[in-house]
Amino acid sequence: MNSRKRKGTSAELFLFKKLRDKGFAVTRSPASGSKRKDPIPDIIALKKGIILLIELKSRSKDGKIYVSKEQAEGAMVFADKSGGFLFLGIKTPTTFRFLDFSKLRQTKGGNYVADEKTLESEGLSFDDLIRFVDKKLGISLDDFMKG
Repeated sequence: MNSRKRKGTSAELFLFKKLRDKGFAVTRSPASGSKRKDPIPDIIALKKGIILLIELKSRSKDGKIYVSKEQAEGAMVFADKSGGFLFLGIKTPTTFRFLDFSKLRQTKGGNYVADEKTLESEGLSFDDLIRFVDKKLGISLDDFMKG
């Protein structure tokens, strides 16, 4: 396995475990970046009827994050069919950030991109992502802090 693939797999497994530890039923789609006919997001996490879909990218430095047109549009179709909330997850050496897929900009070439400014201003931390789900479930902040 090449180092980029190993880095991506490591990030997916780390996020998988973090979500599982927060009470989600989680599945990982290791072939999601391949040329499948039915592209699906890297991580699918479910909690009491709420579906999180995460297309995960890992990076070691700042800059724009690109998602290919095929990968992005496949994930969006999957989200539409499942009723899930689709996020771009960005793993850096120190943190995770999650950006609602609707915040990505389409390039002239048809690919999708998230810039550093959008990620910083509109991206969610892992705890913010959990709060997003808990809010959808109607869980109070007090209960969130206990759990």
